[in-house]
This record gives sequence, C-alpha cells and structure tokens, in this order.
Amino acid sequence: MENTYVKKEFTAEEFARDMELELVLDGGKPVSVASPNVNRMWLQLTGHFEYFTEDRVQIIGPSEAHFLDSRSAEERAALIDRLFENPFTCVVFSRGLKADDRFIGRAKTNGVSVFRSKLPTSELISHVVEKLKDLLAQTVQEHGVLMDINGVGVMICGNSGIGKSEIALELLRRGHRIVADDVVVIKRIGDTVEGSANPLVRNFMELRGVGLVNIVNLCGVESIKLTQQVELIIQLEEWDENKNYERLGGESESREILGVKITQMTIPVSPGRNIAVVVETAASVYRLQKMGYNAMDELSGRMKNNK
Repeated sequence: MENTYVKKEFTAEEFARDMELELVLDGGKPVSVASPNVNRMWLQLTGHFEYFTEDRVQIIGPSEAHFLDSRSAEERAALIDRLFENPFTCVVFSRGLKADDRFIGRAKTNGVSVFRSKLPTSELISHVVEKLKDLLAQTVQEHGVLMDINGVGVMICGNSGIGKSEIALELLRRGHRIVADDVVVIKRIGDTVEGSANPLVRNFMELRGVGLVNIVNLCGVESIKLTQQVELIIQLEEWDENKNYERLGGESESREILGVKITQMTIPVSPGRNIAVVVETAASVYRLQKMGYNAMDELSGRMKNNK
C-alpha cells in the first residue's frame, strides 16, 4: 500500500504541544516521526530488536514499567543501557508513570525526548495515532471554495473572478455550509482527502465590490464546518460556444489530488445561469450515483424497452 504520510521533525516543545503531552525531558535533538503507528517497548526491553522501527513514537506502560521494576538494580541498568544502544528520538510514558534516574540519564545522553501522559496505555495509543495521522498527512493547497452541500463535500474551482465566492454565498443562503473560501488546505487521510480553511482566514470571505465579510456574523455559526471530505470538484469556466459540453452525463471526469481520484464536473458560466442551483443539483446527482442510481442508465433502459 502506498505510504500516505510524510516524515516530520518537531522540537520537543512542539511535539508536547501538538500531541497534548507533558514534556519530562527535552533531549535536545529533533523528534523524528515517519508513521502514525506506535511501538510498545516490551520486546525491546527483553532484547528483541529485529523489527524495531526507530521513526515511531515509543510507548512505555505499566507492563513494561513492572517488568523493569521486577529486575535487580544491575539487571535493570543493563536492560536500559541496551535499550538506548538503538536509535529512537522519543518515548512516552502512560498513566503518569515516572522514568527512573537511569532512564532519564541515558535519554539525555542519547538525545531522546521523554514525555508523559495521564491516559491509560490503550487510550494513549489511540490518541497518539489519531493526532499523528493529522500531523503527518500529505498536504497541498488548492485555489477554490469548499462546501458541504447536503452532506457532499464539493470544491468549487475556476479562474479568479469567475464568481466562486458569490456562488458560495448563494449556497449559504440556501442552507448549506462552507468550509473554506479562496484557499483550501487539503490533507490525504488514508484513501480520502479532507479539506479545511487556513486558520488565519477561517470564517472570512472576499466579495469583489463589497470587501471582506465575516461569514459567522453574516450567516451564523451553523453555516461553518471545520473539515470536510472532498468528494466532488466543480470546475467553472467561461462559456465557450465552440466547446461541446456534457449534456447527458454519459462520460465522467476525474481529477487527482495527492494520489486520490476525485469526480469532477465542468460547468460553463454564462449570464443568466443560476450556477448555485446547478452546483446544488450536481451534488445531488453525485450522491444519487454513489447510491447506485444513474439517470442516463434509466433513460437507456427505457429506450431499449420501447423498441
């Protein structure tokens, strides 16, 4: 399976903040993480390093701590020393456990940052994995407007000035929700892509001739959605009389973002067309197709039966 995550480095303080952990020791080196998967250090404490992955968050819970505590001082020191002969950049203790002086000393010498959480081990693992999925996700920015239209994530794209924000405003008036205007931050999560707004401009929209507006003040807080899976792309373009636009829906387009294919519909813009209604209808058509219904297939069936 294709790797959908990118390796990242954090300072110890950044990692503690982003992961909502208590920083016990700043090892002085970057915390390097390449996967949202974690590693419990039980096997490593017993001397098994064959499948040890250094670019993961290492977890020590009560089982591992009890194993160390049950050894004599000499055995415990030897186990800890052997553990730190292998490269890794961070370790997290669950249930508020405290690392002993020997462990902290070796961590400091090897540049390993130590963190602590009050969560039980299983909850800590789930928490870390979910946080890392977001932090390590492949990311790209797209020019457009992302909306939730009747549960379908629709990204409206097109050249600057074609009217994307005006269409989004009309859709808001029709009861739909907006995620991002102008710049959509897209992350790949598994086999899907999710969009959100740049935090600096979240809730704002630029309307030519009017200026900057706050969507929450204009339409209410219920009109905003923080994230949304991108399922359908609406590509707006100026009407071209020489172009043959799709009329029956027999051919489907797609566009690839971060390696994920997304259905795309090209909609021509011309004076007098209510594009907001067309986009709303396109979202409904897409949802029906996902449910297995295709109007073109039904029409073809009728024509065959009428022969």
